[in-house]
Amino acid sequence: MGEDEISATNTASAVTMERNPGSQIALALTVFALVLASNSIINDSWLTNSIESGDQAIKSDLSLGEFSAEVCSEGLCESDSESLEKIYDDCIDSQKGASSSQKEEVCGTYGDWYNAGYVATIMLIISGVILFAATILQVRSMIGHNPRISNFVSGSGGVFIALSILVWSLLLPEPESDPEWGQGLWLAIIASICGIVAGMSGTLQSWIEGPPRMRAHGVRSGSGMNEFVLKESSCGNHTLSILVDSDLIRVAKTDRIGASASTKDILATRRDSYTGFSHQRMDWLDDFKGVWWVVAGASLISSSMISILFLIPFILASTLALFQLMDPERFVISTNSGNHPFYINRWRSNRELTNLAMDLVDDAMISVLRGEELETESLDSRADLIAERFSANREAEQIAAAAAAAEKEAFVQAAQIEQEAPAETEEAPTPSPEEHTSATEKPAVKPTPVVEEDTEVANEKDTTTLADEVEWPEPESVGNQQNEEPEIDASKEEEDEQKEEPAPQVEEKTEVTEATEKEPQEEESQVVEAPVAVNPVTIPPPPPLPASMPPPAIMPPPPLPASPPPPAIMPPPPLPAAMPAPPGMSSMPPPPGMPGMPPPPAGAPPIMPPAIGNQPLPTPPPVLVQAAPREDNLSEDEKDDLLGELSS
Repeated sequence: MGEDEISATNTASAVTMERNPGSQIALALTVFALVLASNSIINDSWLTNSIESGDQAIKSDLSLGEFSAEVCSEGLCESDSESLEKIYDDCIDSQKGASSSQKEEVCGTYGDWYNAGYVATIMLIISGVILFAATILQVRSMIGHNPRISNFVSGSGGVFIALSILVWSLLLPEPESDPEWGQGLWLAIIASICGIVAGMSGTLQSWIEGPPRMRAHGVRSGSGMNEFVLKESSCGNHTLSILVDSDLIRVAKTDRIGASASTKDILATRRDSYTGFSHQRMDWLDDFKGVWWVVAGASLISSSMISILFLIPFILASTLALFQLMDPERFVISTNSGNHPFYINRWRSNRELTNLAMDLVDDAMISVLRGEELETESLDSRADLIAERFSANREAEQIAAAAAAAEKEAFVQAAQIEQEAPAETEEAPTPSPEEHTSATEKPAVKPTPVVEEDTEVANEKDTTTLADEVEWPEPESVGNQQNEEPEIDASKEEEDEQKEEPAPQVEEKTEVTEATEKEPQEEESQVVEAPVAVNPVTIPPPPPLPASMPPPAIMPPPPLPASPPPPAIMPPPPLPAAMPAPPGMSSMPPPPGMPGMPPPPAGAPPIMPPAIGNQPLPTPPPVLVQAAPREDNLSEDEKDDLLGELSS
């Protein structure tokens, strides 16, 4: 039991081992770029120029810090090299007594060469440091760390090398001839390309691994035979399987086309003719993968610096490195008719399932050779596990996407609410001073619109003044008053119901006076409370007053409307203070037919005067109109004259 448990544990660890070909490529390219950039700094030939005149040939090379020349004449060659800094200093010293402009005109070219090489050298050294750090990060990514940072650093190193070349070319003076690119410049260009490609190793990794899965389960033949999947593509739409039943052994390739599966046989033989099975693992490609990459890089450098023949080992080493990434394995099925080999690689495959199949295929084919059934339970269980994991990941992604969409929508709604709030604040009306009533004041009738007619306002002022100054006698019976009020209310309710369309609202003119604030609370309690009328109307001017000045009837409050509750109402203007009687009229008798009466007690309901001649009252207007504030503009003499005319 113990040995079985140990073997099972070892098998599981081997199956779950992952390969990362993208990181391998990125590491190789990063190291290659580092080596090439270092060699380009010390290379003696960034620009080269050759001149031939007769039997003499001159070849000059320009590097980042030196200028070298080789002169060949009649088979004898002499070469000399000198730093650009020394050449510039010697040129300046030779121009003694010349002005600065003359020195710059003669020696400026050497100075520009030196400055361009000096700046490019510093930038290439910085690029080398970046690539060295990227090499360390790429090694960490191969053992399971996040490759994004390492790829970014590698790409940054390649871009910085390209910037170094660009700056160097811009700082160079205009050459008199057309020089050719030397080895140093080519090495720097190749190093830049390698660094940039290393930064794109994530794309290379996705290209090697293949497209992602679109369905949980991979395609199967559906032939009813025991199917052992040797290789399943990364998308699950292509499989290479061994199919076995009691009569046949088949090696078939199945492709998913739409919703159906198409199966093509690579090998088909009777089971009784199956004589053997061979499986060859090419692990030596992995064992020497470092050698392949190093030889490929060194051969490429040597081909550009030494001889083009080094391209031969470069091609061989690159091919072996590519095979190492594909990780191929060779199978041979032996029958009575001979051996039938075929190859399987892990390129663009479901590596987890393919690795498990490569570990289990030997025992499965040996059991078939013994005459037993093909064992596929372990492989099917792993395939179901992969499908469940894929479904769970897809659901998690959908939930995350829905949560992100909900969060975005909530953010948009919150932004809209914040934008609408200031607009509502600006549109809200400013409360008038009349709405801020004190707690002791009792709310009264809401002000209603008044028609802007000077004559009507004047008449209403006169009428209100007379009605307030006269002391009305007590009616004959209170019961009649109470019986008349419901009738008036009922008639007003009928009139309010018949009015469906509101009349146009006119401007409201109200004034707040100091007398409103100073009136005693006792007079305010006697004010008739009336709710707001439903529809404002224009009130015609009152009829002319008769000579005897009968007291006007006090209108009862109209019924409450069915509309929503009105806004805050403002109190009516307070009753004016009692006007002192003029001299000689303090004991004026009441009008005929109206004996004097004591004032009603405090808190008593409003008293309606009796109708003159027991005639029915005219239908009151449905809307109460607030009178204009009282203004005592009459002098004492004018008051006496007015009272005299009324009493006559």
